[in-house]
Amino acid sequence: MCTVDQRLYQIACSFPALRRKGVEQGHIPGISPNDFCDLDLAAWLYHGAGGVLSHGEFLILEALLNLCNPTIHNKFNLGDALNVLDQDNMKPLLDAIERTYNRR
Repeated sequence: MCTVDQRLYQIACSFPALRRKGVEQGHIPGISPNDFCDLDLAAWLYHGAGGVLSHGEFLILEALLNLCNPTIHNKFNLGDALNVLDQDNMKPLLDAIERTYNRR
């Protein structure tokens, strides 16, 4: 069984958009195979270089933050994601929601 951090890393790597940004190589702060630091990711996303991401990439990272801790990270908008993400990135998002809900 994997830890929450490992599960969130696996979810992040399931998005083609994040793989293109180098998530598997550690190019997105706060996301690594054994550690998902939501505060580092949020700082990078909202106050660092996250502003250069596409709207879809930004939404995906907001979704990951929301899955990690919806109380602190409540900016994710599913309706916006439904209108922005393509099918290749929407499927991993829906799978992530189901996986987190079912805690597998």
